[in-house]
Amino acid sequence: MTKPRIAVCFFGITRSLGYTVRTIDRQILRPISTIGEHKVFCHFFDQDSIVNERSGERGILKRDEHKLLSPDWLELEEPDTFLGSRGFDDIKAFGDAWEDGFRSLRNLVHQLHSLDKVTRAAEEWHPDLFVFVRPDLAYHHSLKRVLQSALRCEGPVAFLPDWQHWEGGVNDRFAVCLPQAAHVYGHRIDQMAAYCNHVRGPLHGERLLKYTLIQNQIDLRLFWQKASRIRAGGTLWEEDFSTGRAGRIQRKLARLKFLVVRALWRMSNLGSSRRA
Repeated sequence: MTKPRIAVCFFGITRSLGYTVRTIDRQILRPISTIGEHKVFCHFFDQDSIVNERSGERGILKRDEHKLLSPDWLELEEPDTFLGSRGFDDIKAFGDAWEDGFRSLRNLVHQLHSLDKVTRAAEEWHPDLFVFVRPDLAYHHSLKRVLQSALRCEGPVAFLPDWQHWEGGVNDRFAVCLPQAAHVYGHRIDQMAAYCNHVRGPLHGERLLKYTLIQNQIDLRLFWQKASRIRAGGTLWEEDFSTGRAGRIQRKLARLKFLVVRALWRMSNLGSSRRA
């Protein structure tokens, strides 16, 4: 029996890959290797620092950190150079959802462009399954069951996390998609103008994803596995893992879980630094 081909697609900026790569290996790459053949595709922006006034993040980036993933395909691109060809000024005309001088909108368009490029490269390999992964997330749970469930499906099916469906959207952090759904998920930058015209308002990441999936009749499945953002320098970001059905008690439990995870994260990195 032929093993399925699974494309693992990384996009954006590496940011904190030195801190997250162990969880990527344990929760994503190792489970994939027990299921099928896989290749790693990476599109990253070539930059040496990050400044985000909205989140308060400032840090130095390692420009060769992508080597930790041993990619089968890699493209490094200068930031901003593509904005004109993607119609960034036209999208700005619809407004600024974050009201921060379009800086967050710029970051979103960078993310969508990077996702588009890595999807295009992976599609040339003709995978049976696509796993879209941000390199700056610490993955707390194995995706093996999600992968197995996806491979039993047919048609345009996308698996997304069941948390952080902000403001009427769906989680756009990471995903597992069959090919038809992967094409829609990965190339949704082409739907920016259509979305803005549809809502008569500014671009919004999670809402754009939901709009695109609905417009293309993608079958959406949700999974519970969690991941947390790791800022440059290794700081674990507090996430709200409660779902739309959650009440006050679930939010308190999510907060407690975060405190435990943060403590374990600090202990793990302290031990690693001592061994080094």
